[in-house]
Amino acid sequence: MLFLMLPIPAFAQIAFTTQPVNIRAGPDRAFPLVSWLPGGASVNVVGCIDGWRWCDVIAGRSRGWVYARFLSFSFQNQMVPVMTGGARLGLPLITFSVGPYWDRHFRGRPWYSSRSQWMGWHPPSRHPSRPRPGQPPSRPPPQRPPSRPRPGPGTNAPIRPPLNIPPSGSRPPR
Repeated sequence: MLFLMLPIPAFAQIAFTTQPVNIRAGPDRAFPLVSWLPGGASVNVVGCIDGWRWCDVIAGRSRGWVYARFLSFSFQNQMVPVMTGGARLGLPLITFSVGPYWDRHFRGRPWYSSRSQWMGWHPPSRHPSRPRPGQPPSRPPPQRPPSRPRPGPGTNAPIRPPLNIPPSGSRPPR
């Protein structure tokens, strides 16, 4: 019976940030900023939402959500990104509900009083239609326009979701 009484973080797994990242109050970059972590920081991953796109993490006294593309695990002597290896890594899929999560982790934060505006939030749908035989699979349309200009035609620069990361050596205002 003791097993049932252990808090969820007791089962958390250690991952590392692959670059500086923001910790958010929910699994979307629109949620308030909780904290900021440098690249290479270790975090305990409690679980990730469906598709391993965002993960609930604990880093020191901070708890919140990090975009999974910027988290990696050491797995079979290699660093494996959570977003592409979540199932293979055995990370649990969890759900997110603003009310209980914010009540448990964010009471007393300046943005906690705006909790009601977030209560109707649901993760964006990630169910693209199936391609017809002989057609390559299509990518789902972006959920919102990027805040940075995209690379022009003919460039091979990767397109990454914008992060509100402070300039090098500084921290965002809290």
